[in-house]
Amino acid sequence: MTNSEILEQRRLARMSKHEADVRLIELHRKAVVALQDEHDGERVRKLALQRVQKWNDEQLCNPRYVSAWRSILSQPLAKMCESILTDSADGISLRQNSPFGFLLHEATR
Repeated sequence: MTNSEILEQRRLARMSKHEADVRLIELHRKAVVALQDEHDGERVRKLALQRVQKWNDEQLCNPRYVSAWRSILSQPLAKMCESILTDSADGISLRQNSPFGFLLHEATR
């Protein structure tokens, strides 16, 4: 493989990662809107907590993510929303292990 082919593969991988990160931040922006809904917000929070509990019970996710999401979902609403959308490395990592995937299915109903 030539250097230019290697560089092109790296460029494509970075682009793919960026596109995935954009989709994840969009999902989490939707989660924040849903959490702030006065009629539906508590249901969304409870469903996310149930997902985190399932991860824990069935050892589906690293305990670090379980603990982090439990902590975030127990925060007051404003702080919770801020934590969900943080641009930090931890925020990006947490969004890759999201308890809000159910919102994707709800959008198609």
